[in-house]
Amino acid sequence: MKLTWKSGLVLAALVAVIAFCGTIVVQMAWAQAKGPADFEFAGGGGGKVVFSHEKHLAKVEKCTACHTKIFKMAKGQRSNFKMADMQNGQACGACHDGKAAFSVKEQANCAKCHQKA
Repeated sequence: MKLTWKSGLVLAALVAVIAFCGTIVVQMAWAQAKGPADFEFAGGGGGKVVFSHEKHLAKVEKCTACHTKIFKMAKGQRSNFKMADMQNGQACGACHDGKAAFSVKEQANCAKCHQKA
């Protein structure tokens, strides 16, 4: 097969499109692995709580370990968690029960989530 300048140009354009699509796929995979940005909750008298998706993804295999089972996945939706609910095994307390992860019931663990200013 003889390569002309036109077929070379088409080939170069095709390679560029494939490389561009590959870059987008890699970026999306990295964003998925890293998770969304950290966000804060007021945290009441204990001080604000900063939630890190990245730290939690290091402990569980998939986002679905928490989302859809424990937490709904709705962009921009924030929940108003209460410690009493968590101590009853809801929200964060579903895993932070002293078995799967440190317990929300132990006073010594408060500073692991709450940060006083």
